[in-house]
Amino acid sequence: MSTENTPTNDPDGTIPVDVARAWAENWRTFIATEDPAFIVRSFLIPIIDFQNIVLYNPGAEAVKAFIGLEDATDPLTARLMLVPVEGGEEILIKTVVGGGAGYPISNVYDLTKACPPDCVNPVGDTLDS
Repeated sequence: MSTENTPTNDPDGTIPVDVARAWAENWRTFIATEDPAFIVRSFLIPIIDFQNIVLYNPGAEAVKAFIGLEDATDPLTARLMLVPVEGGEEILIKTVVGGGAGYPISNVYDLTKACPPDCVNPVGDTLDS
């Protein structure tokens, strides 16, 4: 399976597969080498991530979530990446047919925000307290 994709063709909410791989590796390196004071308690996930996962992956039976770091040394850059699973296989790239030709798109979704630092203070009954 190809891991190449053209970011300009990718659905809203996706990130390039090479970026996803780097963030996941950053996380594994960070937790293996640091004694982190990991303060992220939750992730805010926009609905568009889920809508596009269902739209582009109608046969998916699950979604696998990966923690990653944009910056390998900063736990406040934590991201949650979502990857559809079909037939037990992570589907990182999809080929979309349009205009008579097929082109690869990223199938790794991430418009998430780590809470803290990015989320506003929750209002009402919450698990985030």
